[in-house]
Amino acid sequence: MYPPLSSKTRPQHALRRAFIGPRRVRQDAKGLFAPVVLMAFLSATPAIGQNENVFGRHERDGATLIGIFYDLKQTQQREPIPDFARRYVIEIDAFLESEFDEALFNRFFRAALPLYTTQFSMPNMDASAAPKAFGVEGLVKPRYWVVHYKGQIAPPADGTYRFVGNVDDLLVVAINRKVVLDGSRPDTRLPKLAWREAPDKGPTVAANTLAKYGTWMNLKADQPVDIDILIGERPGGRFHGVLLYEKKGERYSSNAKGQAILPLFQLAPHPSDSATFVTDRAPWKCIE
Repeated sequence: MYPPLSSKTRPQHALRRAFIGPRRVRQDAKGLFAPVVLMAFLSATPAIGQNENVFGRHERDGATLIGIFYDLKQTQQREPIPDFARRYVIEIDAFLESEFDEALFNRFFRAALPLYTTQFSMPNMDASAAPKAFGVEGLVKPRYWVVHYKGQIAPPADGTYRFVGNVDDLLVVAINRKVVLDGSRPDTRLPKLAWREAPDKGPTVAANTLAKYGTWMNLKADQPVDIDILIGERPGGRFHGVLLYEKKGERYSSNAKGQAILPLFQLAPHPSDSATFVTDRAPWKCIE
């Protein structure tokens, strides 16, 4: 059995701290919230730079987001959880209502070690890639899993930002523990989540036509914010996702269909020749 996690604790040990993640920033009541989101990317060529796998590295190299893998079908003792298919969205809802209190996930099976990432660019792949990436492919069937990524970030410059995206099947993003985007598939409904897409959504996005536009947020380069990202798979099958962003006032190019080509969210520079997003912007900052 793994030691329990709680977002309320402040661990001292380095590995323990990596599992818990930083929680120093709180919501600014005067700030506008914006989503940091993942978006489905159907190209067969992911952005380069994470050569272990697209879910992250096994070893931390500088400041990164940390990802923890959970299997919502079984307990830490590997006992099956009854009615797990129906309860999947119920458990996610409870986690969101708790403001990402990891103690609520303590009863679920958890991969022994986390992964560390500086970007999200996941091409269309089999859902079994996630358990394999976390080294638990022999213990976890590739369905009804979830990965919780977290850390602290700041934009490369002051401004008003929003993040745009869609993930097959589950995507929920929060800034300072406030949910700012639900980019899940339409059939992955979270009953208690009241988030709605921004009314001033932009044009269809080149990387995925189902991408949703999130809420705008005023961000400052010297004021980091907490970020939580949930990605997951329900029934199994195919999985894909990518993380992009938009800055108010900036102009972006379009493809021949008029679809917006937005920047890839990155915490370190990793060039890509993708035709559906750009990687020529300054990377965001991640706080260790």
